[in-house]
Amino acid sequence: MDKLSLAALLDDDREMILSNLARDRSLPAAQASLEKAVDRVMYRYTEAADSEALRDGAQYILQSMKNTLPLIDAVGEARSWKKELPKPSKTGLRFGAMQAILVTLGTLLILASVLGVMFAGHMGGALAFVKALVPTVLGGGALLWAGISMARPKKQKKKAAEAEPDTRTEFLVDCEKAYHMLHGAMLQADGQLDRMREELALDRQNRADAAPGGGLSGETLELLAQLLEAAYASHDDAARESASAIRFYLHNAGVDVVDYEKGRESWFEFLPAEPGTLRPALVCGGKLLKKGMAAR
Repeated sequence: MDKLSLAALLDDDREMILSNLARDRSLPAAQASLEKAVDRVMYRYTEAADSEALRDGAQYILQSMKNTLPLIDAVGEARSWKKELPKPSKTGLRFGAMQAILVTLGTLLILASVLGVMFAGHMGGALAFVKALVPTVLGGGALLWAGISMARPKKQKKKAAEAEPDTRTEFLVDCEKAYHMLHGAMLQADGQLDRMREELALDRQNRADAAPGGGLSGETLELLAQLLEAAYASHDDAARESASAIRFYLHNAGVDVVDYEKGRESWFEFLPAEPGTLRPALVCGGKLLKKGMAAR
């Protein structure tokens, strides 16, 4: 797991991430796609983490990354739409109180002029016609004005026209730019995890230096050394399994079980017998904890 990084895990999903971003390039959709990518990396890293501290550290770092993704830096295009307000309609008539008065007045004037000519008869002659002409003209004028006012379109209220915005702007992300932004954030997170890993290793080394026996007491080391000697003396399967279990236990405690080889004479006591290891030496960080026994 030491060689595995967040950036490498993200690269494994590169094509899928770019495909999801290209499907919908709006800021909300891109934000959701990148958050899902971070979740996938978090799940895979924490599943393979070799220590609880690294697992918790990766979860904290990636969760913080999700909450602070600076997508505005990945905007590559902006689209604007202008809302067209409806033009005043030229069709249809409006008939209000003023138009009703004008129509009524015009009709009455024309009707009065006609009735005046009819009642005047032949006695009025040209004079009666002239008298009827004035109300006729006035009535026609009133009817003409009423028609003009009815055909005139209604004015739109200014406040209603200004109530809605005239334009709408949508920001679209650049897919490659968004991916590289996330990849850069993963590299920074890897740097933080590397520092955390170094601190953990240094802490383990300090604890090993403070307790050379891997935290095991001298009595425990003596007992385990005797058990290993008994297992080495026997050659059956049970003895080999017992020796393997003790080796594994000591390895987890930071103690190495070392068999005799040429060059390791200072770690062993010798008996005259058939060459071989009678009891392995116990070593921690290059320091001898318990001498072994060998034959030569």
